[in-house]
Amino acid sequence: DRELEEANCKFAWLKLACAEDELDSCATLLSELKVLLTKFPSMPPSFERTPNAVAELRLARAIYEFAVIFSIRVKDQDAFERNFFQLKVFYMDTRGILPPSPEEYRILGLNLMRLLAENRVAEFHTELELLPPRALDHPCIKYAVELEQSFMEGTYNRLTNGRQAVPHETYLYFMDLLAETIR
Repeated sequence: DRELEEANCKFAWLKLACAEDELDSCATLLSELKVLLTKFPSMPPSFERTPNAVAELRLARAIYEFAVIFSIRVKDQDAFERNFFQLKVFYMDTRGILPPSPEEYRILGLNLMRLLAENRVAEFHTELELLPPRALDHPCIKYAVELEQSFMEGTYNRLTNGRQAVPHETYLYFMDLLAETIR
């Protein structure tokens, strides 16, 4: 399929551009990829079962995961939220089609961190309730939950010291934002 091949090629270029810190090229390629994804019949909400459906959905999920991380890299919270909500569909609605992504809990944890940093505690708890019980044992989810508990208890020193214990470097962005809100 020509569109799938083109998208795979562009995604490889996107990874290369980001590895070389060409952020403008990354943004352009990401936009082009999102447009290409609209040509895949397997995309939500239809989830049409085509011969390439699994490959299309897997690639789309990887592109949106990349977009979420890229939005942190360029410090764009609005883009993070948009990309996360586009990605979340792949985590929730393709469970019977795709195997789980190795990035899923890290990104779900990042979203929890975003909600904490924006002081959207009710939404934090709503998102937490949507997670399967086994997710609560993942270090990225557990980290966000423990931070929220510290925040609610008013033990801010645990919040400011928590920067050294982040489960992944991408969490530092939201830790810095969270530290600003408690100052």
